[in-house]
Amino acid sequence: MNGKQSGAVLALLMALSMPLQAQTHAKSTSTVDAGFTAAMLAYKNQDYAKAYKLLAPLAKKGNAPALAQLAFMYEYGIGVRKDLGESGKLYKKLMAHYMELAEKGNAEAQFQVGQLHYGGKGLPENVPEAMRWYAKAGENGHLESQYKLALLFDSGEKAPRDPQAAVLWYTKAAEQGHAKSQMFLAIKYYRGRDVEQNYANAAKWFRKSAENGIAYSQSALGFMYASGQGLKEDKQQALYWYRKGAEQGDKDSQYDLGMKLKKGDGVPKSLSESAQWFDKSAQQGQMAAQFELAQMYGKGEGVRRDPVLAYAWYNVAIINGHYPASKPRDLLAKTMSADDIAEAEQLSSMWKFGLPIERN
Repeated sequence: MNGKQSGAVLALLMALSMPLQAQTHAKSTSTVDAGFTAAMLAYKNQDYAKAYKLLAPLAKKGNAPALAQLAFMYEYGIGVRKDLGESGKLYKKLMAHYMELAEKGNAEAQFQVGQLHYGGKGLPENVPEAMRWYAKAGENGHLESQYKLALLFDSGEKAPRDPQAAVLWYTKAAEQGHAKSQMFLAIKYYRGRDVEQNYANAAKWFRKSAENGIAYSQSALGFMYASGQGLKEDKQQALYWYRKGAEQGDKDSQYDLGMKLKKGDGVPKSLSESAQWFDKSAQQGQMAAQFELAQMYGKGEGVRRDPVLAYAWYNVAIINGHYPASKPRDLLAKTMSADDIAEAEQLSSMWKFGLPIERN
């Protein structure tokens, strides 16, 4: 589980800085004007002229989602001529709308005021002011505000890092059932980062997050069952959670499940199914899975023997830092023709550009 938290936090903070979309202002279609729903359907279908025609009258009436979407379209020139001045005017109207509600204690409005300050929409970016409004909303139980505060305090990217505040806000959101907050809190307890290391607490929060569908947590919970950390060792439960994560596309779960199937560890041995999961994981960049898949192609275990694919996957594993793959690749090369090696090199080069390694 090394190195995943910081990358996830940065990715999530990048998402926070993205332009406000009208969808963030409407929790369900039941509370949104039918005209706005039709406008968003047109927008989704890239009929921007129709979307604009439907949004403009709604925005004039002060419909907040319409104001937000129209401002976004002017800001980025989607379906209209790019006009930052017009975009700014619409964002200011949106701010006025939400400020009126926020000052009356409306948590969702407080959150949206924070969003506008954070994104610098209609006014200069002001992260401290955004956090002040997130805190108001968070104290009123607003889940997303609690989570965003936790991320900001945890990463220290746009605000001074405050570990205690990060744990506090993660906990508030986690206790309300926020799956990603449960995951980040579990990671903290597992690693002993900003809290005392406690595997039992880590397992508790990983379970809650896993039950809420987070693939990373499903993989982590599977690992904890397999290793007996924080709960009783249980190979069947480990397999259950690995499979849950694998089916959601988590590359580490796919690799772990592949290893279980390859060894017959807690499950009937199946080299063919093992190879399938290694392939799914390897295509996503999991270097241990790339190495295992290379070996299976080299030996013809669970798949038809294919030295070209074996060489290509060894190569990719090396590119990703799995240097022990060099020796079996070089030994394999001694048995291959120059044309086969050239094809394998081409396949591994294609993978670097995001193309899957496949061979007819």
